Amino acid sequence: MFVFLLYIGLLIGLLVVYKEAIKRDVNNLGFQMIGYYVISSLPFRLFWLPIPFGFLICLYFLSRPSLRYKKQKQLASLLGFIFFIVDAVF
Repeated sequence: MFVFLLYIGLLIGLLVVYKEAIKRDVNNLGFQMIGYYVISSLPFRLFWLPIPFGFLICLYFLSRPSLRYKKQKQLASLLGFIFFIVDAVF
């Protein structure tokens, strides 16, 4: 139950960031943020040890200096990583 409530809270946080960014004219930013969130929350399990491989992929994508709306995408990937940690612990 706690994990479900945390997951809902993280999605609400993602929507708040999206609503803040939507004030500017942005095309498909919501889909991009959901994509970064989902990719960064994906685990790669090596035997019993979960490895944050999806978060590493997001860091690689976000390393480009000319990326638009980098702060919002970083926050979405960070929320996904937090969900990854919660999923790994529970």
